[in-house]
Amino acid sequence: MNTRRALHLCAGWHHPWSATAPFWDDFFQDIGLQCSKHEDLDAGCAALAQQDHDLLVVSALRWTMAGNERYAPYRAEWAYDMPAAARQAITGHLQRGGALLAVHAASISFDTWPEWEDMVGGRWVWGQSGHPPFGRVQTRITRADHPLTQGVADFESQDEVYGHLRRAPHSTVLAESRAEGGDWMPTVWCHEWQGARVCYDALGHQLESFSSPEHRRLLKQAVGWLLDSNKTSGAHS
Repeated sequence: MNTRRALHLCAGWHHPWSATAPFWDDFFQDIGLQCSKHEDLDAGCAALAQQDHDLLVVSALRWTMAGNERYAPYRAEWAYDMPAAARQAITGHLQRGGALLAVHAASISFDTWPEWEDMVGGRWVWGQSGHPPFGRVQTRITRADHPLTQGVADFESQDEVYGHLRRAPHSTVLAESRAEGGDWMPTVWCHEWQGARVCYDALGHQLESFSSPEHRRLLKQAVGWLLDSNKTSGAHS
């Protein structure tokens, strides 16, 4: 039996790989996925183009950092405008039937690439989206009959709640989260892009964000759904 392969584009401004690596290393080992991780996004996308992978995981925070002088001191190290070759590598992966798990800051990344929003099913919109400070977060399951969430209980964690994202209306919201005293915001959804399965989880800022057994279970079931070889398009949408 062939080992399934994943490729993880990770890290970025204020999101160093070391902050969440212990979770992701154990996670991929636990679910039996051979995963290569890439903080160099161009190199990672080149590897994605050179060899078929079953799953692409994106938890990076890389964007052009344009339009706000707050980010001027960080642009030399972190500003990123995804080149055509990298875009084609991701597009080709999905068009071949590969799956996508987008996590947390993935919705901010690749801001000059409109198709990325279509793939993820949503995007952070500057001037509209935001999040309260890192702290106690409640998450509730809103669609308990989906394979991603069956048997997953509501949970609490330490995290950031991304709110007021622009979300594609055809996506299926599976969970909502809120900070203490805040409003409930859609934080986990799934959909299909040109037949490829996609799941977005807006949680996952730091290692503590994955401390809940229910959050880990949700992610494991998400990968199970994403890689289901017997999937039927739209069966659970």
